[in-house]
Amino acid sequence: MIKPLILLSILILTSCEKIDLLLLDNNDQNKLRGNTSIVLKGDPVELFAEEVYSFFEDNQTGDYILITTISEKTENRLVKTNQVAEKINYEITVNYEVFYKSMSCNIFNKKIVSTFSFVPKSFGYNFGTDRSLEKLYRSSVIKNIENFAVVFPNPTNCIKWK
Repeated sequence: MIKPLILLSILILTSCEKIDLLLLDNNDQNKLRGNTSIVLKGDPVELFAEEVYSFFEDNQTGDYILITTISEKTENRLVKTNQVAEKINYEITVNYEVFYKSMSCNIFNKKIVSTFSFVPKSFGYNFGTDRSLEKLYRSSVIKNIENFAVVFPNPTNCIKWK
């Protein structure tokens, strides 16, 4: 019984000798990261500003200027007879504009809308409810920024500034 086990172990070891373990470089396809000056317009929510600066790594000497305009809309969907909201819908709209500094031109415009619903656990102050809302909001903002980064093309066309 031991001889087949030893034979199997030797067979496995010899068959795996040609395997090379590689750590591939992460080729970041996001040309804006670390190469962009960021401008926030509208009513920049603290969480949005925090995530944008974290994602794109603001660089005043970079090749691009990213101008974001954020707006937020809330709507009470389910309201009890005593006017307490049972479900609130949030809509976060961000308009992204990317400009190329050296050519003085606008290369990309995109409006991205993120939505989520929130169900408060109780009316009044509730720490758990506030943390839950913050987590949902942050997640929605991150998805919005990632969606923009995915659709941002290689800049080829240029619309001159006026």
